Amino acid sequence: MSIRAIWVSTLPDSGSDNVLYSRKFITVEKRAKIFAESADNYVKLPEDSVFYSALVSALGLKSESSQFSKSDVIQSTPVFELSTREGKLWPVIVIEQHPLILCCLPLVENGSIARPPLIEIPGISIGFSLLLHIAELLGPSQQKIDQNSSKLHDLRTYLHYALPFGTPINLNVSTVMAAVSSKASHQTLTQKQPAWKPVLLRGVKSHIYFHIHEFIRAVQYDRSTVPDVWDVYGRVSCKAELEGVAPDITVNLSVLPNHPPISNLIVHPCVMVADTHSTDGVFNNGSDQPITRRIRFSPPVETHLLCHYSSLSLTKLPIQGFYQMRGDQKSVKILVQLKLHEKVKNSFDYCEVQFPFYNRGSILNYDAASSVGTIVVGPDKRRLVWNVGQRFPSRNLEAELKATVNFDEYSPSQTPGVYEDPFCVELNAYAQILFKISDYTHSGCIIDQKSMQIHPSVKARITTVRELMSADYKIWNSHGDCQMAFQPPAYL
Repeated sequence: MSIRAIWVSTLPDSGSDNVLYSRKFITVEKRAKIFAESADNYVKLPEDSVFYSALVSALGLKSESSQFSKSDVIQSTPVFELSTREGKLWPVIVIEQHPLILCCLPLVENGSIARPPLIEIPGISIGFSLLLHIAELLGPSQQKIDQNSSKLHDLRTYLHYALPFGTPINLNVSTVMAAVSSKASHQTLTQKQPAWKPVLLRGVKSHIYFHIHEFIRAVQYDRSTVPDVWDVYGRVSCKAELEGVAPDITVNLSVLPNHPPISNLIVHPCVMVADTHSTDGVFNNGSDQPITRRIRFSPPVETHLLCHYSSLSLTKLPIQGFYQMRGDQKSVKILVQLKLHEKVKNSFDYCEVQFPFYNRGSILNYDAASSVGTIVVGPDKRRLVWNVGQRFPSRNLEAELKATVNFDEYSPSQTPGVYEDPFCVELNAYAQILFKISDYTHSGCIIDQKSMQIHPSVKARITTVRELMSADYKIWNSHGDCQMAFQPPAYL
């Protein structure tokens, strides 16, 4: 999992067509030559000017009277093949961050195969992660960047510590740069320091920050023959500012009484002990004691994802809805009724309902009336947006919208591809609810601060932030004929 070379160049229309920075790792290059000798497919690294010309060609950029335009090439971002005088340079990973192009060439260790599948090359994911961290280090810039820029000086320093011989040690920008700035303090260490924590915090006020970010996905059909499908999953982020080489924290991840326990606990590598046994189907049974999952970990310096989790299905959705649409290609009538669950916090950062209209012309006009909030047409003129607001009416926690929407003549060739869907035809349509609630989780997941233990013992300030967001929250038209597939969360 090594990198042969790194290039930072400018976009062709940025005023300086060249490679601003390049780094070639000689030791990795020797390994690349050895690996490729048996297959006779070794390609020597080109000069920077030759590489830049090949890069511009591979990206489909042509120079015509100092104007650049896309050529008709099949792009396979982020992995490209560059044609040079030495041969085909592959796999070159490329990402763009205006006005720069960041590139790297991972080492292909399987020399017996000329072109192994990308999934079999570990350097692909490492190289892509490296470029993302370089992009974070350089940051967006509106000013012209040249070879004397201070950002490129920081990049040289970063690469010197992050991958000194082409093999990544620690790519996290904040950790690496903090290690550089506090290098002198390492000389006074009497205790062995873990490799994943090369930085010591000194003279800081002890502070532990937890962020519980929970998502809910749902598909509602409002049919007796088709049950609604939904799930809740979340992640817990942590940043601990504690002195010492390897402090450890023990924390309980709990749910409120009479809530289903959390399950599918996936923890960060810094976790030493975790209560990961399955509690599926085990409830509080009326007890006042919450069900907890105990986690002991030694935190790194930077913010990290302590764990992922999911929750068993509860009996009620936070927002239950009914959606009805009738009409034809030229005009439809819609009716939406929403009901907020009485135990859900009635305070939203935002709450809106979007009605995308597929395989129809753009919206000509509409006539709408709602019990709360405002209605607008989306900037693409393909969506009707109902801004419910930050609260549901307290008297009944219900909201309703009635509208008639008229469309322009439908022409598939003029419709953006995103609104051409062979599934959402005729009356197959849905309304999508987008919302965010702060200081609330639907699973009842909390950090039990009273039971938290820190070693070595220190009085630390503990901050916990919770929020619930809709991830894919749909209500399907009750008059439609089809069902939408419900995929598992991406982290499972």
